[in-house]
Amino acid sequence: MSGGLILSFQDVLNHYQTGDTEYLITQYLLNHLYKRSITITDIAKACHLSEASVTRFAKKLGYEGFSEFKKDYFLMQLEENELELDLLVKKEKQPSHDLLLNELQTVSDEFHSFIEHFDFKQLEKISNKIQESQRIYLFSTLIPGNITMILQTFLLSCGKEAVYPVDSRKQHEIIPQLKADDLVMIVSLEGSLVMQKDLTLSIINSKADNLLVTQNPHMKLSFLFDTVVSLGTHDLERTGKYKLLAFMELLENHYMSKNK
Repeated sequence: MSGGLILSFQDVLNHYQTGDTEYLITQYLLNHLYKRSITITDIAKACHLSEASVTRFAKKLGYEGFSEFKKDYFLMQLEENELELDLLVKKEKQPSHDLLLNELQTVSDEFHSFIEHFDFKQLEKISNKIQESQRIYLFSTLIPGNITMILQTFLLSCGKEAVYPVDSRKQHEIIPQLKADDLVMIVSLEGSLVMQKDLTLSIINSKADNLLVTQNPHMKLSFLFDTVVSLGTHDLERTGKYKLLAFMELLENHYMSKNK
């Protein structure tokens, strides 16, 4: 799962007009996100378009055709399930306000512990790696991916070439292009991205320097990375996104201060 198609849909809704072909197709797909099956004919008829228009839409998003696009489309249902777990939402029973407030208090306690024990030497090491690299590739997914894109925006503003491939297909396409003066930064809080062995091993075996940011540093395969940045413990998984955001802000502040 990548979250890439969601980002593509965001881009369409943010940049196209409501009457544009791309907007109409995206709108239909979002309104029918949980159908068990969907065909190119369904979309074309509902949007009053030709099937060729639907194929062009899929290709414009970077897919070879509609069949490849459809695979990612159905993965969006699984991504929504992950969000439900992350937000303590269960369809059969909504969590009480007290449960949510207690959960946030626990998150707050663990977050403060992370800040108290944070190793600022990590910032110096990563800042040096970024500064010495010609190009930075950022690999992540879903909510951590959105936070990682904030780092991309910052690096671009500092004149550093930073690339965030939004889906697994683009990630795999980039790996053969990696060079010795590139830095690959993988953000995987619990390790689900790292455990995609074909992706991880391809990065490890490339010429590029590599770095892992995680709150689960003892996961399998983590020992293969050149550098592992630990965001505290992962006693409470939901704390990860808060710690990651704080880490990104600390890194950005340190990098900018160091390179004024």
